[in-house]
Amino acid sequence: MALVHVHGIGNRKADAVVRSAALRDELLRQHLLPATGHSPGALLSNPWWGELVAEPAWGWASLAPAEVESLGGESEDPLEKAVAEALADTVAGTEQRDTEQVLTATARISLQRAIDLLALAGNDAEESEPGALAELVAFCSRATAYWAEKTDEGTRGDGAEFFAWLEGLEEDDDFIDRLHDEVAEWERRTGRGQAETGPRSWESFGVESGLPARAVRAVHRLRALKVSVRTSPLAAGVRHWAARPMALLMGDVMGYFAERGTLELPGPIVKRIAGFLDEAARDATLRGEPLVVIAHSMGGNIVHDVLSHFRPDVRVDLLVTVGTQIGLFEELKLFASSDDAVPNSRCPKVTALPNVNRWINVLDRSDPLAFAAAPVFVGAEDLVFRTGAWWAHGGYLTSCDFHARLARRVGQPT
Repeated sequence: MALVHVHGIGNRKADAVVRSAALRDELLRQHLLPATGHSPGALLSNPWWGELVAEPAWGWASLAPAEVESLGGESEDPLEKAVAEALADTVAGTEQRDTEQVLTATARISLQRAIDLLALAGNDAEESEPGALAELVAFCSRATAYWAEKTDEGTRGDGAEFFAWLEGLEEDDDFIDRLHDEVAEWERRTGRGQAETGPRSWESFGVESGLPARAVRAVHRLRALKVSVRTSPLAAGVRHWAARPMALLMGDVMGYFAERGTLELPGPIVKRIAGFLDEAARDATLRGEPLVVIAHSMGGNIVHDVLSHFRPDVRVDLLVTVGTQIGLFEELKLFASSDDAVPNSRCPKVTALPNVNRWINVLDRSDPLAFAAAPVFVGAEDLVFRTGAWWAHGGYLTSCDFHARLARRVGQPT
């Protein structure tokens, strides 16, 4: 196992989570693993630790239920209600049109976001031909390279003048066809590849004609906020959507620290992550390849705790943390290795981990759960990446652009 991925909060072995992991793993195989010098057959491991956290005793009954007696405070202003109704009607009226052409509409705002959405959509297909996901990721990676070079050439940040072909498109199927042809022509013209012949490769991705299922659900999740607009301020709808993720965050964080254990008697999550790291380190040594660990959100905090206290003998060649709270948790002195005497005049930062050769910490400034590490830790490299996702915390590891840029930063381009 050349690469170990440690997930963040709220992950259980549900079908949707497993499908998302499949897309992430394929992106890692095509970008980060080659960039770090691994062989094509290198293995990835994903230790699931979320299932070790206790489930809520009342099944999330503490999340505010719909039927609760009001204490008052809601506005009865007829003008405010009229505006809310008009906004809801506008959203409802545009729902069908927007959801049917979400890829095309997204591409006009950000071509890269449309490429990432295409990858997500194909990954969500219930049935697909063998190797279809790898082919889909390969195409989206090629399209990402096309987008990156075109925007680099442009005089504006989004390189919009190079993508005039988007203006004449109305259907998502036409958009995918045209994107395929534009990428193939760019590769032929620049010598990066040969134009494909025969059926367009996206037809074997498992993406049926019309709007892919994941795209429909993604837009429907956004459109669902219109229900709250009819009955209460929009903030209430956002709160309703965010309540469960925030409960999972608090539950997983507190559950981990409550059962972390000691050096002599480590808790179940520590033992599981440490066991996977041990096995991966042995495998990397046998293969003569580097050990890479990538961790998202709470997974990064756990990995840091394990490497700094429970298993300082495990040597990691590259640690990539994404959207984590490691810097914050160290400021609060929550890690087992935290020293209350640091910072001081002679030691302004926490000493770098001697068993980690390189540590890259990635954050999106729009991600409320992502914190910098470099101001707190010696040797940490903070990098900012704009996911462009409306919920940035979940937008890193399924972004083709993220994986391509990370690979370029780490080593040779893919």
